[in-house]
Amino acid sequence: MPLESSTAFVSDEEKEIYESYKQYTKQAKTIEEENERKRNWFEQKTQEVFSEEFKGFEFEVDGKKITFNPGDRNELKKLQSTPTNFINKFLDEQGLIKDASGYHKSLAAAMNPEKLAKFFYEQGKADAVDGTMRNIKNIQMSERRAPEVSKSTDGIQVKAVNPDSGRSLKIRSIKKM
Repeated sequence: MPLESSTAFVSDEEKEIYESYKQYTKQAKTIEEENERKRNWFEQKTQEVFSEEFKGFEFEVDGKKITFNPGDRNELKKLQSTPTNFINKFLDEQGLIKDASGYHKSLAAAMNPEKLAKFFYEQGKADAVDGTMRNIKNIQMSERRAPEVSKSTDGIQVKAVNPDSGRSLKIRSIKKM
């Protein structure tokens, strides 16, 4: 008996299901091939970034180019070889987020690296200016002490009377008092 007659017993619904399954497997293969192509492209570009010439990441702040070297290039390449390494840092064993604040802080820094660099550059400049101004004004943040009395062996007694009254040295004799 010819085999063609066996298809007469297959319903149209089953034929449709079989055709959709064939279409699904065909799409799955193309999606898998596309994902493989994207993964290879990512690895190639990552290799270009972390080549032997890698000195760090360059930021431009106020017209100046600043290079930030976060560490060993091979270690960085390994850590950044897949985005899941970044995401898994903030997830627990069940895949739920355990550190939402840290995740969003890291993501904000990652999405705005120039802005972050500029913020810390400006903060450093402000702190330097503040420190310089304190030194110029000679602001002493320590406690004030009571005047010290010192005696020498020949009976002369020296005491700081009021150090804020001027810049000149005043000497008083006990005999003239």
